Amino acid sequence: MAHSSAPTPDELVDVLKALADPVRMDLLRRIAAVDEIACTDLVEESHVSASTVSYHVKTLRTAGLVQVRKDGRNFHYTYRPEVVTTLATELNRLG
Repeated sequence: MAHSSAPTPDELVDVLKALADPVRMDLLRRIAAVDEIACTDLVEESHVSASTVSYHVKTLRTAGLVQVRKDGRNFHYTYRPEVVTTLATELNRLG
């Protein structure tokens, strides 16, 4: 969900799928708790392998929940709360 128009049903499903995994939810909570977090710090804090973090962050990024900034060989992650806000708005329209 990288654009400002209304999300498509497929985009909303991608966000829901990304949020449906406990490891990704844990990583997203850790990313959201700070302004920005380096991949190495995220790996250290989460106690999972770097490849596991990379795999799950890619899913979060694809769903639009996380933004990645590369600085040399280092990656830094930032939470995009507007995606969750949009999802919540869409879900509230159902009720």
